[in-house]
Amino acid sequence: MTRPVDTVPNLLDRQEVRRERVAQPVVSVCIPQHNRTSFIIEACRSLADQTFQDIEVCISDDCSDDGGERRLLEFLEDSGLSFTWRRQTHNLRYDGNLRAAIALARGKYVFLMGNDDCLAGPTALEHVVAQIERNAPVGVALTNFEDYASGTRVARMPRSGIAGRGPDTASQTFRNFSFVSGVILETQAARQHATDRWDGSEMYQVFLAARIIAAGGALLYIDASAVRKDIHIPGEGVDSYRARPPLRPCPVVTRHLPLGQLAQVVADAITPCAERRQRGRLVEHIARQLYLYTYPFWIVEYRRVQSWRYALGVCLGLQPRYSLQGLTLSRGARLRLGLLFWTTSALALVLPVGAFDGLRQKLYRFAKSNT
Repeated sequence: MTRPVDTVPNLLDRQEVRRERVAQPVVSVCIPQHNRTSFIIEACRSLADQTFQDIEVCISDDCSDDGGERRLLEFLEDSGLSFTWRRQTHNLRYDGNLRAAIALARGKYVFLMGNDDCLAGPTALEHVVAQIERNAPVGVALTNFEDYASGTRVARMPRSGIAGRGPDTASQTFRNFSFVSGVILETQAARQHATDRWDGSEMYQVFLAARIIAAGGALLYIDASAVRKDIHIPGEGVDSYRARPPLRPCPVVTRHLPLGQLAQVVADAITPCAERRQRGRLVEHIARQLYLYTYPFWIVEYRRVQSWRYALGVCLGLQPRYSLQGLTLSRGARLRLGLLFWTTSALALVLPVGAFDGLRQKLYRFAKSNT
């Protein structure tokens, strides 16, 4: 039972509230928060239920204005969890807010989690920590996840065990980190490589994971669903691209998405750790994966939730003149990548959405077989 409001005095007058109920946590669960109070409470409830309790929760609140801070702090006070809640003084957006949550951590590892996701069962962290300790030292670990409502499992890696380290491993596996929940980083390395260069890309965890791996940190795959994605609360929803009404009328204009910066983000994470003669090959490999696997999916997805005309605008915003901007590539590499982009984009624009849905699982398995 939550305590009465008047027994949590003056907490809302503070910029930071910290309760260190575990002297030295092993895992800091880091959650960037903005206006999703009911969902983050459910996420924290799954933490309080864990059999492994050498943990803390670190929440960076990005200027929420939904009035839910008191309810969240009351829950945290009664949960028994070690926690730090910090209210930012100005809006940081996703990347800066995730970095701020990591900065609060005291644990050896940071377990990144979205504010509308939760852990998948009370032994999730116990299993994750056991796998990390068995394979130590680990720079980055990654778990699978499942859908909250349906229980459908999403396998973003093909196996368990150490997948490698170094620039080649990072360039081959970076796509697995686009979904933030269940990405685990060695805390000291995450802080060492902290940067605001790519704020606005909405892919800060991809940069950190790729940089840590490229710099020599071992990547551990944990073939278990540790996270449940998209908490469902009756009568409440979260803002997302799927919830926005279709644009009518919809002009065909170039539409730039944060996704268009991903090749630049990953290249910046990996190439400083590579030998000069390797860098062009690595950058081409990064872009090839995006053009073959990632961008076509989003073009089809925007056909589904918006329209063909909107998806064409997204395609124009992802084209090589924008998505490869500033990257060092040979003329031959640019020609090859341009041909690949326009070929896969044309298929994404003309393939019936129903046909894509029918092939989706096979395409997903094919894409993951190449990581």
